[in-house]
Amino acid sequence: MLLDGGLGTQLQLAGITGCPDIACLEHPDVVQEIHERYLAAGADFIETNSFSANAISLEGYDRAQDAYAISLAAAKIARRAADKFTAATPDKPRFVVGSMGPTSKSATLAPLMDDPITPEDFENAYYDQARGLVDGGADVLMLETMVDALNVRKGLDAINRVAGEKGRNIPVMVSVSLTDSFGRLLSGESLEDLYQQIKGENLLSMGLNCSMGAESMFPFVENLSKVVDTRVSVHPNAGLPNAAGGYDETPAMFAAHMKKMIDAGLVNIVGGCCGTTPEHIRLLAEVAEGAAPRPLQA
Repeated sequence: MLLDGGLGTQLQLAGITGCPDIACLEHPDVVQEIHERYLAAGADFIETNSFSANAISLEGYDRAQDAYAISLAAAKIARRAADKFTAATPDKPRFVVGSMGPTSKSATLAPLMDDPITPEDFENAYYDQARGLVDGGADVLMLETMVDALNVRKGLDAINRVAGEKGRNIPVMVSVSLTDSFGRLLSGESLEDLYQQIKGENLLSMGLNCSMGAESMFPFVENLSKVVDTRVSVHPNAGLPNAAGGYDETPAMFAAHMKKMIDAGLVNIVGGCCGTTPEHIRLLAEVAEGAAPRPLQA
């Protein structure tokens, strides 16, 4: 199954600056057009433009009060795009993944920095975001680019609150961003440590994204595949950023690196993160076509 690629860089190319999530309220047509380009490239899942649509991150833009509204709008835009493509190709249904980023703070490190924010503040911020995404029609929620195990825990607690209130199961994808060469999160946990903490949750997948390109990510994906008994997702950057902050890994290079993971049977869900484009996803779809996914453990 294929995820889409980078949203922020595509919005920048469209001339939208500042907080990209606010584009869901101010430029919904532009956001939907980007979603549709990824769907046309072959994506099965499209991620909502809501990575920072939580009160903690939006506080820096003086828009904390709009977290629910932005999340709701983000899911509705993606839902329209997914439903449009599903209607055209009923044999290839498309799904909406509600993107929930790590926030602009670390729940573990905040007390060490004399920040008065509490774990409950993180849960409440994630709760409003998750509620908006589910109300807007997201099929799955993804805790994405997570660097702190406590942030993950509070995100899951918030999602479970929403699930209880709605009386439904909400599948969750957890995707982390590694911060050192030993494969650890910023808060110090290994992938094994984190998975042991969350394995009892309603996980659709656990995976890796951002932080590095596919070639550098391979050994960490290989390790993750041995650790978890759920699906493995991977959506790396288009290599490492260059001196100008751009990404130089071409679609062909990206697809070739991803093909190694696919051929090794390490993954179930693949896509792209920073610097990737619809063309990256189109070529990824070609190399993934007909490949056997990683088998789930009994």
